[in-house]
Amino acid sequence: MAVIETETIVSESQISALVDSLLTNYPPEKTKSVDFLAAQFDAGLAWVHFEVGNGGLGASPKYQKIVNEAIAAANGPSSYARNPIGYGMCAPTIAQWGTEEQ
Repeated sequence: MAVIETETIVSESQISALVDSLLTNYPPEKTKSVDFLAAQFDAGLAWVHFEVGNGGLGASPKYQKIVNEAIAAANGPSSYARNPIGYGMCAPTIAQWGTEEQ
C-alpha cells in the first residue's frame, strides 16, 4: 500500500494534489472498493474536516466537495452511496462524542 503524505491543508490546490495522488496510487478501475475507501480514509480525504488520523485533515469542510467530485469523475466508490447513515450520521457522531476505542 502506498503512503500518501498529508500536512495541514490550507488551500484548494493542496486538496486537489492529495486527491490526484489518491487516484494515481489507487486507480478506481483497478482497486477494490474497500481498498480504495481505506486509502481515502488514510489520506484524510474521507471527511476532510475530521481530525488527522480519523479520516480527515483538520481542514475546512468546504473542501470535501472537491474530493467527492474528483472521485466521482474518476468513477471511484462513494462511502455515502454505500452506507449513507454510517457516513452521514454515525461517523460524525462518533468523531464528536466517541472514544478512541470506538
